[in-house]
Amino acid sequence: MLKIKKQAQSIYAFKETGGEVLNFQIEKNCLKLFSGEELLCEINDEIISNRYFRIKEVKLSDEKVCIFCHDGVYNYLLISCIGRHFKYTLGEGVADFLVLNDEAYIIYSEEGMFGSEENLPIAQLGLIKIDIFTGEITGLLDDNVLETLIDVQSMSCNNKIIRILCYEENGDDFTLDYDLTSKKVRNKVVLDYTVSGLLSVGDNFYAWYRNRIYQVNESMEIMEEIIIDKKVYDEASSISIGYSELVLESENEFNIVQLSKL
Repeated sequence: MLKIKKQAQSIYAFKETGGEVLNFQIEKNCLKLFSGEELLCEINDEIISNRYFRIKEVKLSDEKVCIFCHDGVYNYLLISCIGRHFKYTLGEGVADFLVLNDEAYIIYSEEGMFGSEENLPIAQLGLIKIDIFTGEITGLLDDNVLETLIDVQSMSCNNKIIRILCYEENGDDFTLDYDLTSKKVRNKVVLDYTVSGLLSVGDNFYAWYRNRIYQVNESMEIMEEIIIDKKVYDEASSISIGYSELVLESENEFNIVQLSKL
């Protein structure tokens, strides 16, 4: 497990090949993100000056810095790429997002899809794809699939499929696979164990719950178990996942489980 000391204003940024801790500064309408002494990006936008503005997650992809944030009302995706900046208003109820090449995949929770009438219409599409450079938005799910997305928790991608984790009120939690080639949903698997989130390394998927991570097969059967230090888990104030990493954040440090290094 990798341990990194926290700074006063720092956040862990996820990346397919392994993330890093970034420092940030907020001054009026300006957000700056630093990798060590290097300025990664500088974004100016009116939402940054909102006193409720909060960075929720950062993901790095190629030369893109992707910032998932909130202004107290809506979720936004701010993207900086080689001096160009893009802003996408996502509305309420975003459950998770991925960045693959030049496309962002956004999935909405039940709150987003079926919640407030004031929410953006794109939330009703469930899973959308945004072309980062053109802004074109594509809904990826058929109506019959949308009806099954009761309570989306997270998603992960192994470069072939996006696996979506959903909860059911009756306890029959399940996963769905969205095939990136056929653009179809297949392989619904009802789970007989509890999962909090999904990760991936290469072609393999992993399921996380409490201080355990399970390598799973296509049918979500457990193939291998990885145990996280119970003391580190218990002392974590927050836990986040992205790509192949699980980050346990405590008061003074980030503890990172890097599945690609195990």
